Amino acid sequence: MKNKKAFISVFFLAAFCSVLFMFCNDPDGDDGFNEESPESRAQLGKTLAERHCQSCHLFPDPSLLDKQNWQIALELMGPRLGIYAHNGRRYKIYTDIDQDNYPDRPAMNSWDWQNIIEYYTAMSPAALPAQEKPKAISRQMPFSVKLPPELFVEPENLAPLVKIDTSVRPARIWINKTGSTNTLFLLDGQMNIIDSLNNSGPIVNLEPDAGEWTACKIGADLLGNNAKNGALIRLKVANQKIRAASKPLIDSLARPIHITYADLNGDQRKDYLVAEFGNMFGSLIWMENQGGGKYKRRNIRSLPGASKTIVRDDNGDGQPDIWALFGQGEEGIFLYTNQGNGAFAEKQVLRVPASYGSTSFELHDFNQDGFTDILYTCGDRGDGIPQLKPYHGVYVYVNNGKNEFSKAYFFPINGCVKAMAEDFDGDGDLDIAAIGFFTDSQQPSEGFTYLENKGSLDFQPYALAPETGFKRALSMDIGDINGDGKPDIVLGQGSMGNKASGDKLPLCIALINEF
Repeated sequence: MKNKKAFISVFFLAAFCSVLFMFCNDPDGDDGFNEESPESRAQLGKTLAERHCQSCHLFPDPSLLDKQNWQIALELMGPRLGIYAHNGRRYKIYTDIDQDNYPDRPAMNSWDWQNIIEYYTAMSPAALPAQEKPKAISRQMPFSVKLPPELFVEPENLAPLVKIDTSVRPARIWINKTGSTNTLFLLDGQMNIIDSLNNSGPIVNLEPDAGEWTACKIGADLLGNNAKNGALIRLKVANQKIRAASKPLIDSLARPIHITYADLNGDQRKDYLVAEFGNMFGSLIWMENQGGGKYKRRNIRSLPGASKTIVRDDNGDGQPDIWALFGQGEEGIFLYTNQGNGAFAEKQVLRVPASYGSTSFELHDFNQDGFTDILYTCGDRGDGIPQLKPYHGVYVYVNNGKNEFSKAYFFPINGCVKAMAEDFDGDGDLDIAAIGFFTDSQQPSEGFTYLENKGSLDFQPYALAPETGFKRALSMDIGDINGDGKPDIVLGQGSMGNKASGDKLPLCIALINEF
């Protein structure tokens, strides 16, 4: 029973519009509105939503989705509230979790649930507006495109990881190919194979670790699930050969997608900060180094959606603080200030609606005022709601000096999953490279966008030429590949080819800086 209550608590907080279950004061009683019109019932739904929904996350305004997709969103929400069918429709439940974890009684009666449905379907638009680019996109990219060898051009190619290793000269490139098999390749700067390693699941993050590497395996595949078969794996390269440790460094993780190292408690041992994105379960955790190869799990935030962390001493007290992005439920960026002895004080510094699908962030001083600003992207559509959204894309939020942030720039990109900032053209300000995975099929240019900063956050957009065959990207990294001192880019493929059509797609491409 204890596990069941904990599960339901996490479920409600993390789910889209998760506190709707509080809307009914008497789940079993008659609400007294049975004879009211649909308009009156919608008004009741609005009143209940305004009263309760903001207690855990931003109020989900009806304008965020269209009518059809609000129906999908609410049907996905129903079972989490103990509502498994409504108006003759059975709602989908997850079968890879213990069914006893679902509520054994509905959190509200059918009439109250209908009031909520009436509100969102009555007040939402028939269709969301299409995205409008603020400037015309040039297809004359200021990078030269380098394609990989022919053996990496196939009908089915998906690369959840690319990583440029500039610790050696010439630089090397790591890339994970997933599909029927999962293979981690180490390539030279010309994208020829140095060595490869087969894995039991996709590697989605790879970080240098004291002369070796720590690889983050998300699980058996990339699909959303509730399994805890993710792991951190130690790798090293010796004599041009990749070697993996005989057993995982840390296992039984819930879809981990990012790792960071830091001595978080000041005991002179390196701890591992792990973002477990999970699905219904997940957490931001730090694995406290106990010595002797043993680690103790400590939860920082016990909710799914943890996506990325940045560790730095933010307040100058000599202790590492944590910036963390969450992409489910209460979405946004959190600052965890180190209080010492393994304790952290939480502050949410950026809050966005749950429908945004937060995907990445970086910290930079864009306006050169001495304060750290935020580069943020949103665009995840892997939640069962397939709608293209006009608010997906790249954002810059500027800091007023008190870690209070306001939006200063937005460039729309459907399904944007990552952005990175670098001074590519050497003019002293930060440009932006961004990729889209859940893109609009009618806009193939969204797979990669280069935003050249013309000054004062005025960006000129560029996209790849159509003949590159790169419509969607799943991964990206920046580094000096050819040793000329200028930052280059590697993109990992995010599209599956069509065998019947004979189409073939490159697993990755390199964009060599021509500035």
